[in-house]
Amino acid sequence: MNYRLLLFLLFPVFALAQENSIAEITKPDKDFILKAFNHADDYMNSDHYDSAQLWLNKIYTKVSYRKPSLFSYFLTSRQAEVYYYNNLHELGLQEAFKAENIALVLKDSLLLADAYNFIGLFYLNNNKTTNAIRYFKKGLLYCKQPPYDAKYIELSKPHHIYGNLSEAFEKIHHLDSAIFYSRASLKKAQEIQSERGTATANLNLGLAFIRKQQVDSAKKYFEQTNSTSIKSNDFDVELNSYSGLADCASEIGDKSTAFNQLSVGFRLLRKYPQLNDFYSLMFLETALKIYRKYGNNAELIKTIELKTQIQTATYERNNTQIQTILLTGLKNEKLIFNLELAESQNKQSLATTRTYILLLVLLVFVIAFIAYRYYSLQRLRLANLRTKISQDLHDEVGATLSGIAMYSYITQEQIKNNQHEEVNKSLELIKENAGEMTSKLNDIVWAVNPMQDNLYELLERLKDFALQISAVKDINVSFEIPELLVAEKLPMEQRKNIYLICKEAINNTVKYSECTLLKIDVNVVQKNINILIYDNGKGFLNDKSSKGNGLINMESRAKEIGAKISIVSLKCEGTKIQLTCKIT
Repeated sequence: MNYRLLLFLLFPVFALAQENSIAEITKPDKDFILKAFNHADDYMNSDHYDSAQLWLNKIYTKVSYRKPSLFSYFLTSRQAEVYYYNNLHELGLQEAFKAENIALVLKDSLLLADAYNFIGLFYLNNNKTTNAIRYFKKGLLYCKQPPYDAKYIELSKPHHIYGNLSEAFEKIHHLDSAIFYSRASLKKAQEIQSERGTATANLNLGLAFIRKQQVDSAKKYFEQTNSTSIKSNDFDVELNSYSGLADCASEIGDKSTAFNQLSVGFRLLRKYPQLNDFYSLMFLETALKIYRKYGNNAELIKTIELKTQIQTATYERNNTQIQTILLTGLKNEKLIFNLELAESQNKQSLATTRTYILLLVLLVFVIAFIAYRYYSLQRLRLANLRTKISQDLHDEVGATLSGIAMYSYITQEQIKNNQHEEVNKSLELIKENAGEMTSKLNDIVWAVNPMQDNLYELLERLKDFALQISAVKDINVSFEIPELLVAEKLPMEQRKNIYLICKEAINNTVKYSECTLLKIDVNVVQKNINILIYDNGKGFLNDKSSKGNGLINMESRAKEIGAKISIVSLKCEGTKIQLTCKIT
């Protein structure tokens, strides 16, 4: 699906581009293009990639996309950068390869170094680390230190590529290589007095040394990161210097210093809430590790909540920006088409054909995008379902299996000690546990079976359970199921929880109520299920102090599906349990 989306996005470029269609760039246009690139860079530096895309779109109207030039290179590389920061790595990789081709045609080594750096970054983020390292090293062959000719805009510098190489080696746990390239990045950054480059290189060195458990070296580099980033007002790098220093203190057992460094970091994060999300989440991950280590649950919960807020905000912002980028990209392609069409009005048939092609591409893209979003949501729902099933298996079956294992060990010891009566008791317990586990597994399998998705099947299963368990104590069961309930469909979560709530209620009634009558009434009114379970037993005091795990689990399951459950019980007057749930 990703490759299809990539094809649909790139197709208009090839369908609508036209050789020699745009005249030579004039001085006013050149000034406008430089201004637009500066605006795009400013917006990318502040993480507003949709706004950066709008400025890039304006450049498309002035620069021939197919004719290799310095401006077409920068347009392609900036487009790749927008895709990079929005995690559209397949699209970005294609743009980076186009940038490489332009640089090769222009025979420009600085542009080649920049293009190879971008290709390496996309491979790194696609977990193709070997390819990433190869392209970063190719970039080092062509890059050189500033100053550059005035015709160049912002380019990848040597310390950028060395730093990216360091990250690649750290990702594959080659820490000595990571340290080597981080030191090279630090040296190159210091040569051109790049304070952010210096701070970032020191940070990477600190992270590598802390992973090697060389705390003194790590602390030295984190302190240098801190002083440099404060001087240059790079607050995101400064933030991670505090988490690094806290990590160092934690490694040597200095809890007080670790907490103090984290507190300084949190103050900075509160002061500048719009810091780079990547660096903010790095800081929070270290804070979570330290708070877990020392059992500071209060701060741990606050940090988890803050991390969740940042991740949610990042997801929503990125989702909005991605949609804006893709939609404005389509608008840009349409604009290019209109400009080139104006130059070929004498070819009416070709113009008409291209109009239909554009409309078709727009339609296909919308359909592809909707299909991709639907596919992603389906995968997410499936992942959630698998997680829920695994949780149910762990909760419902895990404890029972542990009991069987424990009793098996006890039985083995009793056999060794010739305790035959105790062996029989233990075997009986194993038998009961195995039967209980089988019942729970059957319940889980039944709950996820789509063939059992109607209310009638659920009530029939409940009725069979009630009759079977009540027969042991000669309890009369009244349970009428209206035939019309066959048409009422229930989602899996509701079906499972309603069944387990009622099963628990029936089980408790038979075990503890000493009743002679168990009555279950069911009706559905305007998509609201009402289930009343009544017994004429001895009743019980329904207060918080007398609630066992069964009643607590019933209330918890009801809350999980948005249902209401009420339990009314009086001594010697029986018990009424009413469950009300709206079918979703």
